[in-house]
Amino acid sequence: MRFVFVIMVLLLLAWQPAAAQPPMEEDVPSSPIVLTLPEALRLALERNLDLQAQQYDTRASDSEINKAYGLYDPTLALEVAEGESRQRLNLQFYSAQSKERYRRFNLGITQTLPTGADLNLEFINLRSDQEPSPGLNPSYESALTFSLTQPLLKGFGSTVTEQDILFAIKGRDIAIEDLRESAFLTLADTRDAYFEVLRLRDNLRYRQASVALAATLLKENRARVKAGVLARVDELEAEFGLKQRERDLLDAEREYQDGLDSIALLLNIRGEIFLADDPVGIPEVEADLSDGYRQALVKRPDVQRRLRNIERLELQSRIARNALLPALDLAASYGHAGLGQDYSNDLDDLGSDRFRNWEIGLTLSYPLGNREARHEYRRSEFERKGRQAQLGQLKNQVHTEVQAAIRLLSVSRKKIDVTASGMAFAEEKLRTLLKRKEVGLATTRQVLEGEEDYALAQTDHAAALSDYNKSVTEYYKVTGRLLEEEHIRFVGDFDNESQSLLGLEP
Repeated sequence: MRFVFVIMVLLLLAWQPAAAQPPMEEDVPSSPIVLTLPEALRLALERNLDLQAQQYDTRASDSEINKAYGLYDPTLALEVAEGESRQRLNLQFYSAQSKERYRRFNLGITQTLPTGADLNLEFINLRSDQEPSPGLNPSYESALTFSLTQPLLKGFGSTVTEQDILFAIKGRDIAIEDLRESAFLTLADTRDAYFEVLRLRDNLRYRQASVALAATLLKENRARVKAGVLARVDELEAEFGLKQRERDLLDAEREYQDGLDSIALLLNIRGEIFLADDPVGIPEVEADLSDGYRQALVKRPDVQRRLRNIERLELQSRIARNALLPALDLAASYGHAGLGQDYSNDLDDLGSDRFRNWEIGLTLSYPLGNREARHEYRRSEFERKGRQAQLGQLKNQVHTEVQAAIRLLSVSRKKIDVTASGMAFAEEKLRTLLKRKEVGLATTRQVLEGEEDYALAQTDHAAALSDYNKSVTEYYKVTGRLLEEEHIRFVGDFDNESQSLLGLEP
């Protein structure tokens, strides 16, 4: 009866949630990190290097927008020059030479408008000292000119003018979807790795219980062999059974440590980590095909990225269509000119309208045939239609994936009930074999086989729990709800580099 009591205690221990124990006590660091699932997801969000790299790429795409807005930065031009010019004069009655010393100071500013127009304001100053002397020497000559060049057909409108800005915005939208997809993959991998390690942890504890039971059985058999109650073969069989279970325990320990390493890699942690002593839950998920498919089209990053790419191609097509038009530009200018022997007289002329100058006109140009623009437009249209066809294929794939995820959820949930029944049966079978062995009605081999069946049933049940939670992750991933379910949102604060672009909702 003492033997049966020991075995029953071991069975009860096997049912308890397995503590995350390292294989050797001296390997435990002074301050190990104990992880719950929410904590693991939070650390993955903050520390995963692939996710950090994608955030830098997303910030870079936002900088491209600010860079493109430099289109509207006024351009200031300043020119200061001093020089001398000499040349021979070819006159009818005599040959002579001319000499001019000059000093030039020009100031101009140019501004681009959303309509595609270029505004230019230019202030020109020239001081000239010539030989032979003209009527005014030295002379000061100035001009203040305002000019406008406005495309009326090709190049007209904000879409063409701001195309670099619009392309940069689409690029940032795509980068945001890339970031969301990277977060999807990181969180899904972290969840799957976490539940896999829980399975491996439970399997390790079951193997530890198997070794303890086999050791107790060997000790009992040795005592009975020594007392002459059992044959020597029963002792050898129990000893062999213990060696087999010790081998299985070594494999379980290795797999468990490998699983912890995989989580540490995802979380970018080099220290010792353990999982919290929590049992594996069975979350209830309301899975609906039509609702899941509808949410997937709105929330999945790969679908949204494909839509952003199509929008970018539509923009490119509109710009290419504008390039088919002839270039018709309106040019207008107005200015005042001045001339004087001193600078004040020059400025007096400049301030009056006696020497005003103006011009307005149209310039038309068109490449005969215009093959470059025509085929560029055709190319953009073909590419856009091709991406739309790919989007249709992706939507079909999404529908299939949501359907498969729902099916997997249903099957995984049923497996939990099946494996629970199998574990209860294997436990009762082992308990019966232990009682029968006490009275000599069961052999050592039968007990070892029963114990192995019970260990495998426990392992199958742990695997079923892990697989179900992984199927929940898969359903949330294919429906695009993973970030939402984990209360993660896109912050979008590009200016604050110390803050992550992804954050937990309060």
